[in-house]
Amino acid sequence: MRKKILLIDDGLSAPGQFADCDILLARGGADAFERIYVAQPDLVLLDGSLPDSDAICRRLFDDPLTASIPVIVVDGRPVKYPNVVRQTGKDGLDSAVSETLALAKPKPNPAAAILSRDAGRVVFAGHTGFFSLRSALQMAYSDQLTGALRVFVNRFPVEVFFAKGRFLFATSRNALLYTKDSPVILSSTNLGLIVEAQVNQGVSGCPLFLYLAARSGFPHDDVVQIVRDHGQRLFAGLFTAGRVQFEFEETTEPPDYAAQFPPGAEDPDNWLLASLRYVKFDALTAQQRPDPNGNPNYTQRGYESIQRLRLNDVEVRFAAAINGASSLQQIAKKIGVALNDALLIVFRFQTLEIIDYWSSQVKALPPAQ
Repeated sequence: MRKKILLIDDGLSAPGQFADCDILLARGGADAFERIYVAQPDLVLLDGSLPDSDAICRRLFDDPLTASIPVIVVDGRPVKYPNVVRQTGKDGLDSAVSETLALAKPKPNPAAAILSRDAGRVVFAGHTGFFSLRSALQMAYSDQLTGALRVFVNRFPVEVFFAKGRFLFATSRNALLYTKDSPVILSSTNLGLIVEAQVNQGVSGCPLFLYLAARSGFPHDDVVQIVRDHGQRLFAGLFTAGRVQFEFEETTEPPDYAAQFPPGAEDPDNWLLASLRYVKFDALTAQQRPDPNGNPNYTQRGYESIQRLRLNDVEVRFAAAINGASSLQQIAKKIGVALNDALLIVFRFQTLEIIDYWSSQVKALPPAQ
C-alpha cells in the first residue's frame, strides 16, 4: 500500500523522487496539523529552516495521536526530540526517506476500532487506489442503499449517511475537525451546551448542530442546511488525504439522530461537486497539481455529464472554453480567473471524470518510430 509523506516546507518544493508515495503539502505548522489530523501520514519531512520547526517537532511529539510519526528534518539547525529520526541535507534525503519508510510499522486495520460496526452488514468495500469515492457514492445512490459509507482517514472515520440511496449528511466522531470552520455560527450558543454536544458527537457521531437544535440551544432556523454544508466540507478533506480505505455498512434505518432528517434531492455528482468546492489550492497534494501548460479536454461522456451539473458562473465559463487545443494558462486568461482557481476547477472536473488533462510533457513526446 502506498505510503503518505507530509512535506512541511514554505516553498512547497515537492520531491519528485518519491513517485510511489502520496505527497501531502503544508506551508507551516497550522497547515501541517490540519493535514496530519485528517490524513495520518507515515512520515513527516520538515524544512529545518522554518522559524517554527522546533515547535512543530515538539507538538508532534507531545500529542499521543502523532508522537509515533517519524520526522526527518531537512537542513536547518539540529532538533532534538525522540520523534526526529534523521537530520539530513537534500543530498541524503532519498536514502533517509527510503530507510525510514522501510522501518515504519504497518498501521492497524482502522475498521477494527469501530465498536458499533457489524462486518456482516458491509455490502461493499474498497480502496481509492483502485476504486474512487465517486464510484462508491454512485453505487450507494443507484442501489438505493440505506446505511453509512464509512471512509477511514484516521481513528475517526468520516461517515456519509444514506436513506434509500438519497444523501442525508456526512459526519465524524471528531467534533473539533467537524466544526473547525464554525466559530461564528457557534458564537451565540451556550458554551456548556457546546461542550455537551461535542462529547455526544465523539460518542455517537451525531452532528453537533443537530444535538443543539434538539435542545433549543442553537438559534438557527436553517440547521438542516448547516448540517449538510458542514458534512460536505468535512467530506472535501478526504480528497487531499491521499489514498484511503472505505466500506458501506447497510442498515434497515439511519441512526436515531438522523431519523427525522430530510434526505437531499441531488444526485452523487452534484453532491460531490458542492463538496469539492471546499477544497483549497494549498491543500492539494503534489500529484493533484497539474502542469499549468497542459490541455484539458472532455472525456467520452464528459460533455454529456457536465450538462447535468449545477455549475457556478466561473465553472460555466471554464467549461465553455474547453476545446482540446487551448492550454490551461490560455483558458484562465481568456475567462479572467487566477491560475490557481483554474487549477482547482481542473481538479474538480477530473474528480468527476468530466475531463482528461494532458500535461505539456505528454504533448511534447516524439512520434513513434
